[in-house]
Amino acid sequence: MSSKPAVISVIGSLNVDLVTRTARVPVGGETLTTESFDIGYGGKGANQAVACARLCRTQQQAQNGEASDVKVRMVGAVGEDQFGPGFLEQLQKDGLNTEKVKILKGKKTGVAVIIVETGTGENRIMFCPGANYDVEVADLVPDDSSVALFQLELPLEVVLHNMKIAREKGVETIINPAPAIPLPEEAYHGLGHLIVNETEAAILSGIDNPTNWDDVAAVFIQRGVKNVIITLGGEGVYYQTEKCYSQSKSGNLVPARKVKVVDTTAAGDTFVGAYSVAVSRWRSGSGSADFDLDAAISHANRAASLTVQKKGAQSSIPWVDEVPTS
Repeated sequence: MSSKPAVISVIGSLNVDLVTRTARVPVGGETLTTESFDIGYGGKGANQAVACARLCRTQQQAQNGEASDVKVRMVGAVGEDQFGPGFLEQLQKDGLNTEKVKILKGKKTGVAVIIVETGTGENRIMFCPGANYDVEVADLVPDDSSVALFQLELPLEVVLHNMKIAREKGVETIINPAPAIPLPEEAYHGLGHLIVNETEAAILSGIDNPTNWDDVAAVFIQRGVKNVIITLGGEGVYYQTEKCYSQSKSGNLVPARKVKVVDTTAAGDTFVGAYSVAVSRWRSGSGSADFDLDAAISHANRAASLTVQKKGAQSSIPWVDEVPTS
């Protein structure tokens, strides 16, 4: 195993969340006084980057500016507007390197306008991608990366181009393909880690209403994926590996922790972040030659179980010392 430093490059979206909470949604032409309004920082890319940064250090270490054994870098774009500087400052407070986040002149930062009905908890979201959709099709994978982490909130051609580049550079590649759309076959060739939820697994595999996760995993492994992870909410997390599949072994299920669920926002991003930290440490040579997939998933599961017990997105992502060890 290489002694290459553990560096996670998260190539993804940065969005500002404008959240209004109201007892009900106004009808056409009506004005209502709402219960609250908040501005938060989000986007699946930024959320997962924050999760990586928090789940490799304590909050005290971040506040003291102490270096972690894992370096986390955000790669993407914000606009030249009132949101960009504050967004980058907040990411830096969490210990993220933001040198690869471009500030695009004349562009707006991605924004999600979210209306939450407090009675039902249902939300309505209007998303304007802004600078995210102006990220160019170019090599965005820094050469020192040990892990490259992707989602699907950037233009698809940008994601596919950089997944290919990451593999060509020998960088361990992880994708959480959300929001899910069918991907071309080449996206799966040599892919190290595919992390999907139930809905995404069905869309990407082409199997509607799956009843056997081994069948779903088989589709992805036959396309070239080495590790398939399917999050199942309260049922836990299923995973299958290329090696076990070749030996005709069934996949494994890690049970979910039983907790009181308050808000599931960013739970999946927390899971992906924790898992990516484990992969980066393995690739850096600080772990064993064989990646301990069960341990990585169990830890990620515990981290995500904390996120669902709090409201909000990035504000609900825990620091590593808050995650129980068992």
